[in-house]
Amino acid sequence: MSDTQGAQVRYPVWRGQQAVAGLWLPADLLGAQQRGERLLRWWAPGCRAWRFDRGPARGDLLRFEAERSLHCDAAGGTPLCRIGAHGLYAGPLTAREREGLAPADVRLVLGGHLLALDLADGEALDPSLAIELDDYALHDTFACDRALPKLQPDKIAGKAVRELLGERIAPPSEERQRFLRALGRNRDDASDGTPGLMERATGVRDGAAAWLLRRFPGLGVGFGGGGVGGGFGFEFGGGADAAPSASAGGIAARRRRALPQRWRAALARMAAASGAARLIGLRQGAYLRRLLEQFDHGDTLEALRHALPIDGDSADSLGQSFGTPGRRDDFSLSTQRSAGSSIGAGDDIRELLRQRYRRAFERLDGAGKIDEAVFVLAELLNARQEALDYLVKHGRAAQAAELALGWDMPADAIIRLLMLAGDPERAVLVARRDNAFATALALLEGGSGHRAQALGLRREWGRALAAQGRWLEAVEAVWPDPDSREQAGRWLQTAEAGGAELSARALVRRAALLPDTLQHYAGRVAELADPDAPAAPREALGLALATIAHAQRNDALARMAARALPALAADRASGANALERAQLDRIRMLAADPWLDADLPAWGVPPAPPALPLWERRATLQASMHADPGLQAPLDLAALGEGRWLAAFGEAGAAMFDAAGRCLRRYAVPAHRLVIGDSGEVALALARRESVWRIARLDLTGHRIEDLGALPLQFFADRFDGVAWAAVSGQRIVAFDAGPVGEGGRPLQVLWSVGDLGGDIVQARFLRHDELFLVAGRGATTVWHYRTHPNRALVSREPVEVPAHGWMLLDPHNTVADLATGANDDGGVRVSFRFNGRHCAIDLEPPEPGSGECESSLIPLARGFLVLLHGAYRMRAYLIRRGNDELARCVARIDWPQARLRAREQADRLVLFDDEGRAMAIATETSQVRSARLG
Repeated sequence: MSDTQGAQVRYPVWRGQQAVAGLWLPADLLGAQQRGERLLRWWAPGCRAWRFDRGPARGDLLRFEAERSLHCDAAGGTPLCRIGAHGLYAGPLTAREREGLAPADVRLVLGGHLLALDLADGEALDPSLAIELDDYALHDTFACDRALPKLQPDKIAGKAVRELLGERIAPPSEERQRFLRALGRNRDDASDGTPGLMERATGVRDGAAAWLLRRFPGLGVGFGGGGVGGGFGFEFGGGADAAPSASAGGIAARRRRALPQRWRAALARMAAASGAARLIGLRQGAYLRRLLEQFDHGDTLEALRHALPIDGDSADSLGQSFGTPGRRDDFSLSTQRSAGSSIGAGDDIRELLRQRYRRAFERLDGAGKIDEAVFVLAELLNARQEALDYLVKHGRAAQAAELALGWDMPADAIIRLLMLAGDPERAVLVARRDNAFATALALLEGGSGHRAQALGLRREWGRALAAQGRWLEAVEAVWPDPDSREQAGRWLQTAEAGGAELSARALVRRAALLPDTLQHYAGRVAELADPDAPAAPREALGLALATIAHAQRNDALARMAARALPALAADRASGANALERAQLDRIRMLAADPWLDADLPAWGVPPAPPALPLWERRATLQASMHADPGLQAPLDLAALGEGRWLAAFGEAGAAMFDAAGRCLRRYAVPAHRLVIGDSGEVALALARRESVWRIARLDLTGHRIEDLGALPLQFFADRFDGVAWAAVSGQRIVAFDAGPVGEGGRPLQVLWSVGDLGGDIVQARFLRHDELFLVAGRGATTVWHYRTHPNRALVSREPVEVPAHGWMLLDPHNTVADLATGANDDGGVRVSFRFNGRHCAIDLEPPEPGSGECESSLIPLARGFLVLLHGAYRMRAYLIRRGNDELARCVARIDWPQARLRAREQADRLVLFDDEGRAMAIATETSQVRSARLG
């Protein structure tokens, strides 16, 4: 220990949020037990501690394994931060205060003067000795599957209108019940008689349609419609393909569009051929004439009881109707959008009915009969959005929200109504399900009197973006709210502590939002502008400056642009970045520096090499893995941004590596599989525990670990948006909320789920915007196709034939069957398969020609296959593209040492890794290859 008394230090301690490298725990303020407790509190693998009990400074020193972003006032000790390359300082010393100081490991400030500490003078501490375990009782471990989270009841499903309106709507009469049973519209009503097969197929018990089916019994069996819609005609109920129930968890599934029932088209042709079409037309025409006469005679209520819906979506019609509807007993609204059959009528009849309905609505509105007026808008005119606005106008936002949920309206409309109804919890669930914060917020802010609801939704939007690891977008989302700017500042600091490229973009955002604080980051700006520094972070800085130049300018941004532009231009000239000339010009205009303009030459940007998408290549990409084996064998691996890698090592936990394969951070949580967030800043670590998976959330920027519990999972996606994560659990398709739990929260809430698929889910494939599930039922196998963007909805449910030779899900429109590999005449391997019914084959050279027949294996990918040929010493991987327009072709050939090779498909790259620590990532848009050896 050396005492270096000198001039007084102006700023003796660090303030605010800082990158803290260690803590000093003084003995004059904290006892030995308190210091031990705080050492254990901050301890992590890689930390070191010393005790100093002689000299003017006595206490304990803790040095972190790496810098941590901490708020100095809540550190529980004196924060120590690095200044320059060496040494920890207890305060932000200026350059003048550091002049003439001798080298030292730590510099404290006591009484305004500096005191130097050398680690060699301290006694090394082992905090584990402070943990006494002798008095702890040992118990049997707890079986996780006894406390698995249950799928919660549906929180966002529309309520019945009778439940909403209470006693204002009379109970349904028995006549109405019989009428609905005859049409097959209300399946929940009790039936006093079971209709026959032909009656269920047509939805009527008498008339020409029933006669036709009795005359031609082969029609109408085995076909179905269902889903959403209703054309010009009374709704005759859903068909056999109705969407499955989602009542057992989360938010109701969006329903798919209805398909025309094929039996109706066949029956219409039969009616035209037999002459029955004329009888049906006469009967329906008489019904329409009576309806118009009732309106013209002023019998409005009775006319409404017989009125037909118009202006529906004809694309969702089940087809031609062959009967006429009965009389309504009340004016209740249907809370689910169902398919209906249609009565053919010309545009003139439609316009006449539209005029009558509008006049009826105006009279009912003038008389204050809100329920009946809403019925005309929603059920007859199919103006459902207008009906919702009408309810809001009359102070019935809660009823409007329930109807919007039941009608499966767009997410932004549902969120707005739920916020107006004072139900932010369900509004946030819908926004998370459909990622619809922005549009809903625009609707709320566009109206008057909704400021409180808009601010609440804006804050939830920011929290959702932060949960996804999209820190800078979260800052942008909440910045218009002055009360949220403190939180936005914390998110900005988190981004600044992230990777080099994220940190560079955060500096630009700081200069735009908090220009007065940029002076504290002058060293970081100078480091980025240094031409000898890595080019990738500087390119990220340049792109951010070019983007923001359109919208905002200030002195801080101008100084940053002027400082970085020369190095950016030099990088572009040498091909180290891909900035376009227009982007460089925008940065130059943002700098607005006449002296810089005078010094810069008239540049000519060299042309960038054309991008070659991996799967579209004509010439085969050739790559090789020459790295030696690494020190660890990953069970799973993902490529992150900025050249980083995240690896799972089983019970040894997870670890992050840089582009050179050096370990940057370890996460002490068991990890057998990884689920990567789209932002690359969050991930899930899954550990297999017999019949369940233990799930932990990893914050890769703030380096926090959060236990989310355990779940029985049959299949799960290997990516998520940072919050919504798709999986199959208990034979149900579920979208879990895998975001941060927060105070008092419950982990892994259900955002959406659907079950009763008619069999067991035996295969699942999770693509970028599509999910496919192979369901094996009794006597039939079907593929359920869900689209996840922009809204999660069922697209199709198609029966398939699964051959005995094998079959696999690939993408929403293509299937591969009879996939096989075998030796060809040249000593290589022939890969053959049937693609969409077409036979394809391709011959591949062996890795070691002349060494005899080689073994082969295959990994299916979204757009093709990875075929592995195993020689005696080396292995060769072929990337085979399949396509509809041409035969299969090889787009890449990769030589690899003999090892077990695995693959992971990510949004913008294909990752290959083996069980000896070698890794390779191929960018799918540019075919750029980067390799690493995990040290």
